[in-house]
Amino acid sequence: MADQISSRSPDEFQGRQDPMDGDQQILASAGVLRWSVDGDGLCHPDAATASRFGVRDGQPLLRWFRGVHRIFRKPVLQLARAVLRMGRAEATLTLEDREGIMRNMRVVARIRRDGAGRPAADLVMIDVTTEHAEIGRLRRSTENLRLIVEYNPQLPWLADPDGRIIDFTDRWLESSGLDREEAEGNGWLAATHPDDIGPLTQRITHSLTTGESFDVRVRLMVNDQYRWMRAQAYPRRDEEGRIIRWYGYTEDIHESVLIEEQIRWNAEHDSLTELPNRAMFNACLDKALAKALTEFRKVGVFLLDIDNFKDVNDLMGHHAGDDLLKSFASRLKDIFAGEGVVARLGGDEFAILIENVESRQQLADLANRVLTIRETLFAAGRSLECGVSIGVAAFPEDGRVATELLRHADLALYRAKSLGRGRMQMFEQSLLEDMQERVAMINRARTAVRDGTIISYYQPKVSLQTGELVGFEALLRWRDSCGTIRSPAEIYAAFDDHDVADMIGQTMTSQVFADMAAWRARGLPVGHVAINVSSAELRRERFAGRLIETMDRYSIAPDSIEIEITEGVFLGAASDTVRRSIDELHMCNIPLALDDFGTGFASLSHLRSLPVSTLKIDRSFVSGVTARESDGAIVSALVTLGRALNMKVVAEGVEEADQSIKLREMGCDYAQGFYFGRPAPSENIPALIQSWGENSAIVTLNRRAAAWPPPGIRGESRTGSRSA
Repeated sequence: MADQISSRSPDEFQGRQDPMDGDQQILASAGVLRWSVDGDGLCHPDAATASRFGVRDGQPLLRWFRGVHRIFRKPVLQLARAVLRMGRAEATLTLEDREGIMRNMRVVARIRRDGAGRPAADLVMIDVTTEHAEIGRLRRSTENLRLIVEYNPQLPWLADPDGRIIDFTDRWLESSGLDREEAEGNGWLAATHPDDIGPLTQRITHSLTTGESFDVRVRLMVNDQYRWMRAQAYPRRDEEGRIIRWYGYTEDIHESVLIEEQIRWNAEHDSLTELPNRAMFNACLDKALAKALTEFRKVGVFLLDIDNFKDVNDLMGHHAGDDLLKSFASRLKDIFAGEGVVARLGGDEFAILIENVESRQQLADLANRVLTIRETLFAAGRSLECGVSIGVAAFPEDGRVATELLRHADLALYRAKSLGRGRMQMFEQSLLEDMQERVAMINRARTAVRDGTIISYYQPKVSLQTGELVGFEALLRWRDSCGTIRSPAEIYAAFDDHDVADMIGQTMTSQVFADMAAWRARGLPVGHVAINVSSAELRRERFAGRLIETMDRYSIAPDSIEIEITEGVFLGAASDTVRRSIDELHMCNIPLALDDFGTGFASLSHLRSLPVSTLKIDRSFVSGVTARESDGAIVSALVTLGRALNMKVVAEGVEEADQSIKLREMGCDYAQGFYFGRPAPSENIPALIQSWGENSAIVTLNRRAAAWPPPGIRGESRTGSRSA
């Protein structure tokens, strides 16, 4: 291929030194090749030309031309025409050497006349292949750099030492909508978001003052909308260290920023309610406490749960529970709009942070406003009243660090729920003391299980119609380090710890079955033994299977025991597991008794849905059956209900003869209590059974039963359950 051919007229050429003049050897050593064409059209190359390109002396020019590759012939013809027309011409031709390598040759040709006046030509050629390749490489490199700049998402710019923009890419100008004249200098700030101009100019001023590079995020107008951009700039210095230019670029990071913001929002918020989550609440609390500490102000913390939330999920489905959570979240935000931070910590637990508190009464007033939030839902024949229980703690009197403040608010919430829900409880020091006592109880129970000092006591269960001893209820006792028998009232908090409660239950069950096997081996008519089972046991997977395995180990028949539960086992999590355990017990023909019936913890829906064979009337009603007409009416109604449902009815806590007579008249089936016999250890039961069978008169039986005091029991509770 040829570069542009340059031509000069013969007259213009006259007087110039001919490049063919001089010593041929010097020219050849310098890489200059020369050859000529005479008036007959024959070639006369120098030795170097002949060697390099195979041009023979006397070879017709036309024959040589035919040897030129056809794609390179046109430039040769163009050079020939130009030199014939102008007398002199130059061009870069691509010629194939004898080795088959394409060479870029710079050719200078001129026309002269031979002795006969015919036109002849002299040519000088210089190999510029290397230079031509380098020029091509530079050209391609320049083009590549141009394309990189043009298509790179980073938009480069150039600024003078004072930070005034002196050059942009066209794409930057197109995207910003500014003319070059408008954007130069500091005019580009017109495309900057107003909120970002101040911080941006401060950062630029700092870099101009210190000579430091800068890297900032800023919102710039792009195609009529603000987008997040990253702007970076680096100084270029001269030999003396003075800044002579600033090189920078602007990169569109809008999508990345939006993703970062979404990730940050997700990390700090609850997706269901869109409230701050636990992590963000804790961060806000730490910040609020630090501020309050320096400004001597108070801070309040609320922790609250939704009452009956578990029932909503169980009876109406999780979608109903989610709707309830969103409804409560919305109403909490309305109440505390501008006054506090409302967060969802997880499940149905919410937290509220209030700053600049004036008094504890202010916190109480706010909590009472929260107590007005109520939702009534209907499902499975029940109305569910969903309110809140609230625990409140204040900085600095209730805690000086976040963890302490939250722990004390949680203690207050625990107390509010234990008092019947739908309440507000401010933290008090006594709550901490109660918590410490609960921990002590759990530790005592754990020690009793570990040391094997859990003991089974048994209280007689009597037929009110015949006076027959029909069975016993197994009751929990434990021996302390001094050997004194203790009531379960001193470790009742252990049943809130599922692991400890489950260990106690397993220990009791094994002891009861071992005692029953020993009595049976002696041929004693034990009847059936009722065993209290806690929610912790029922919530364990394979509870029923484990119980059956233990029964098989001691050869205990299903109809010789009775499992007592309260409706409380269905409260809280894992109620589905509880129901499965109960169904498995029923399939194994193990009778089920509903304890504490009538106290408000049992409902008719459970009587209808559970395989209950026995109702136990709580002692709180039995104690007033003869003294209070209302208690008598309630007991009579419960007995009638039980009989109508084909269930046996047991009255607990019978302590007087009049109560026994009254209950028998009402048609109550069985009774237990101090009037018939106090709880006794297993070793005393054989004698009790044998003496009971000597006389069937109920008065005599009652007297004999009353003669059995429990030896060595301190703090004896007058009730018949494992935990009392």
